[in-house]
Amino acid sequence: MASRTPLYINSENDLQAMTGDEIVEIQKKMIYAYASDPTVVLTQVSSSGANIDSLDDTRLQAGATSQSASAFPSEGTTAEPGTVTVTYDKINLAYTTSGIGQTSDTGTTFPAYYDDSSSSVQSMTLTDVKDTFVYPAIDLLISGTESATTGGTYTITDSATAASDYTKVSASDTPIYIDTRADTTAYANTGIPETLDQPTTVTSYYLHKRDAEDHTPSRFPLVVQDTNDLQAMSASTVESILGDWLRYEAANSTSGYKLLYTVASSGGNTRGTAMVDTKLDGSGNYQTYQVGDDYRAQEFPNGSVATIATKNLRINKS
Repeated sequence: MASRTPLYINSENDLQAMTGDEIVEIQKKMIYAYASDPTVVLTQVSSSGANIDSLDDTRLQAGATSQSASAFPSEGTTAEPGTVTVTYDKINLAYTTSGIGQTSDTGTTFPAYYDDSSSSVQSMTLTDVKDTFVYPAIDLLISGTESATTGGTYTITDSATAASDYTKVSASDTPIYIDTRADTTAYANTGIPETLDQPTTVTSYYLHKRDAEDHTPSRFPLVVQDTNDLQAMSASTVESILGDWLRYEAANSTSGYKLLYTVASSGGNTRGTAMVDTKLDGSGNYQTYQVGDDYRAQEFPNGSVATIATKNLRINKS
């Protein structure tokens, strides 16, 4: 790793090394550039989302009705409640890398540092820039604690309304996942043969994105000019040079810093609310109903609430 300590001009017009906190301020400005135009993008689709695993919602439904002209069919011969599975594949992950325009290393492009071995001021190489600014910024982006430094990344909530500093990804109120269970109050013996599948919504989950939050560093690193003079980077050049390299590496890194989202029970840092699939665990509520010489029996969903699976939106690097 070739992390360097960039230089700035202090109030006495002397060269001085930036502190660790001041370097983080530059990284925050880069994150603002990333969050303003992310290159690792989650969108909501109607089905067949790419590069993200789907989620299953399971619930009980009533068993089929049994009928007899002489006596109620016994519980042992009546169909047991079955399982309905609905698959949600509504999140799409895409890497958008065209048109970034990341700046090439010209030898005078990137921030300057003092090289002890040669006792001289030198420009960072692209490798130095990645190790000093870009990769630490990506580590901030994938933090498990959401904040201004996770701008441009995504989270899950159970609210259709975006919280402060967030924007809902979907333009409608369509969830990316719904946990349902059998509505036991919808079944009655007088309704036999009852409709098999009568669900109720337990929780709906939505995809949101953390907004970009601008940050003005207290110090700006120096750059060696073609004339060998030193000049401080501006806020805009931090965004356009260092920020664009962050945008590029987040979507293209071959050094283990490519952003990755998953929907899973492990791996990476969780974002937002866990998505829980619940289901009633009963073996069937046997009910009968007679209409003349028509003896009917059916088993309705019943039982306690059981958790079938718990998964989170997770962010990592690969």
